[in-house]
Amino acid sequence: MTTTDTAAPELRHYAGLLAIELDPQRSDPTGVPPAPLSIAAATALAGHLAKDLDRILDGIAHLGLILPGALYDQTEILRPGLPLIEALAALYNGSSRARGTAFTPQLIALGTDRGFFPLAAINPLRRPDSGPLLLLPFCFIGPSDDITQLARVMEDTLLQNGAVSPATDEAVRQAFGLTALNLSFATVGDLCALLRVQLESNQFLPLWELLEYAWFERPGTRFVALAAGNRFLAAEDHVHTPFYTFNDWAQFGPGRALPAAELGEGYLGWARMQRQYALALEAYGLHVRRVLANPRLEATLATMDDATVLAGFRDIPCLSGDYLVERIFHNDSEQPEQQMQITHQADPELGTLAYTVTTLDASGQLLRLEHHYPLRPQGLPVIADQLVQRCTEQGTERQVLHPGQLLYSESGRSLRAVAVADVPAAERMH
Repeated sequence: MTTTDTAAPELRHYAGLLAIELDPQRSDPTGVPPAPLSIAAATALAGHLAKDLDRILDGIAHLGLILPGALYDQTEILRPGLPLIEALAALYNGSSRARGTAFTPQLIALGTDRGFFPLAAINPLRRPDSGPLLLLPFCFIGPSDDITQLARVMEDTLLQNGAVSPATDEAVRQAFGLTALNLSFATVGDLCALLRVQLESNQFLPLWELLEYAWFERPGTRFVALAAGNRFLAAEDHVHTPFYTFNDWAQFGPGRALPAAELGEGYLGWARMQRQYALALEAYGLHVRRVLANPRLEATLATMDDATVLAGFRDIPCLSGDYLVERIFHNDSEQPEQQMQITHQADPELGTLAYTVTTLDASGQLLRLEHHYPLRPQGLPVIADQLVQRCTEQGTERQVLHPGQLLYSESGRSLRAVAVADVPAAERMH
């Protein structure tokens, strides 16, 4: 008797990308990427792409292929666990299981006649400023051995030999209404390599280490310490980092050993890197968990032991809001605030770093000394609105001074309020 094994083979997947470089002279760099294609248009475009890939990769008829008729920026592709790629593979596998256990290669094109995909995992965000590079992902599915061989060929040859045919070039341009400089195939690995080169050339290699760890779900944790004193610890898709007010940074934080005259430039350097790293990490799908630094955490960070540092971060509640108020002095007097002076602590390049707020009662006695720090860009209008409301409710006279720099006391190693004599009259606002 002959027995036939009908068990489904072990299937794996491997992804690639169609990279579309837009012409900056003829495309709006701040524009919104085009909407997903209709079902008919996506099906037609998929046929062109499949023919090109069959030619470039020396035959793909034995493999399944799925692709969306949509374009994404690289921050939508490169996210922890590569969820867009995983969603495409899951959609293909779900469709295959619906037809039985045997693997039958097929071409699946995803389109929509509603202008968006109902499945959030593959629906493009279409954000303004998506940049000059748009990507159309595709995913091969097949038996494990076939995918292993395909992956080797793709990584070795796809970028070098990945120019699209004239017919595909024209089909892509017409389908999406784009003016493109170049269209070519690449792997996710190629995209990562390009980004690494860009980051490394701009002295951001530690940022790459954090991103790569999260995208490919590396085991353990990844700790990064920058020369400016910034510290980041990646654990799964979270990145823990301490936030320092100027006073904390200068008194017990990374700036504690600096001469007093260098504290201003030192803190600006720390703030610059902190903002750049946080912005990039969040753009690529990592959750940045900020905690307020304290001397105990500082000692823990000095151990350089990842497990100890992670426990130290987790012991501190995260700064979940958009701003932080550091209260330096609070008079227990119940007298209303009659005067409020706001010092705009700012840098020409970085913009607002903090607002130093001092309030006086009717007799001129100090009631409050506070520093208001925006933790995110959206914290700036919140701080401003709250200070205006506070003045309105108490009938407080408000004065805003713009010294155009970070003001601090060298002897106290702390932010200070501006003196009226420090600021030209034209730069004072009420």
